[in-house]
Amino acid sequence: MKNTRSRPPQDSLCALLTAHFPLDPRRLTVLAALILAIIEKRTVCLFQLVVCIRLVGTDETIYQRLKRFVQFDWADQQPMMTRFVLGFFRDQDDLVLILDRTNWKWGQRDLNLLILSVMWKSFSFPLAWTVLPHGGSSSSAARIALLESVAATLHGKRLALLADREFIGQEWFLALQRLGIKPTIRLHATTRVNGIPVWACFKKLQAGELRRWHCAMTVYGVQMRVLACKNLHGESLYLAYHGWSTQAIDRYAWRWNAEHMHQALKRRGFDLEATRLTDGGRLSLLFGVVTLAFIWCCVSGEFVATNSPPKTLKHGYSAKSVFRLGLDALGVVLSRRPRHKYSSRPTFIQLLATFDP
Repeated sequence: MKNTRSRPPQDSLCALLTAHFPLDPRRLTVLAALILAIIEKRTVCLFQLVVCIRLVGTDETIYQRLKRFVQFDWADQQPMMTRFVLGFFRDQDDLVLILDRTNWKWGQRDLNLLILSVMWKSFSFPLAWTVLPHGGSSSSAARIALLESVAATLHGKRLALLADREFIGQEWFLALQRLGIKPTIRLHATTRVNGIPVWACFKKLQAGELRRWHCAMTVYGVQMRVLACKNLHGESLYLAYHGWSTQAIDRYAWRWNAEHMHQALKRRGFDLEATRLTDGGRLSLLFGVVTLAFIWCCVSGEFVATNSPPKTLKHGYSAKSVFRLGLDALGVVLSRRPRHKYSSRPTFIQLLATFDP
């Protein structure tokens, strides 16, 4: 990244993005301004962002420019986004992918995103996504298309995938096997393994017990191991997996990293549900912008935590997540709050450097 010490924040961010997203300079300028405004205002409502967007023109002309920007077709930029995100995992040969959905309603309209993300610390970074044209679960075809869109970029990596019981089906399991991805997927109690319901293989399961089948079983046409466990509240969990049972249980718990990501993108961060965009293409582009803001906050928060470890509470966890640390740190520098000469707060240049994978 070139020296950006004397540049304003928007120009510095635009210069960094140019190296990874070879787009029209005018779109890159709006993209950089939008990322900074979303972090500063912590919302995605365009009319609320106008007041802090650092572009030339009146509020009305800036608002019209933002509306034109979200009409840009993001689909062709997905490979760039995937490569950019994977840059933060360049030294990792083993990646854990998480497939999940996030959805909400605006009036009578269902806004439904299918997201493939990669695990990063206690969060996950979106790699690719698609806006489903309906509410409810995704089809196997939609999931396979999403995976295949990033398959070439992931070539050479050892991949595991975590997913809830919504993501099942023979076509889907066979596609995972064909792509060389080892899944850990929750099953419905009625899912048939070796021709019988999985619950029938694990009768009289006791609370706190973990039981695994002694050999591989046929699950949706694929040979996999199967286990069952029951928590102290009496809720049963059935998993299809490869490898060791203890590893499978630990990995499935990592699926909550995607839930942490959703919370950061929504109520606890950028209030994605406040958008009034309902067109699939426009919503996809906005999600891409929010993803960039989210990743920057996470890697900035890691930098802040490394240099000034946050307070640890009695339960052993930090008072703030790395996302919140980065969001607060970037919010301070973007608000141009006066900085004391002895302050330990990071500068904008330091935080920007973390965003260059």
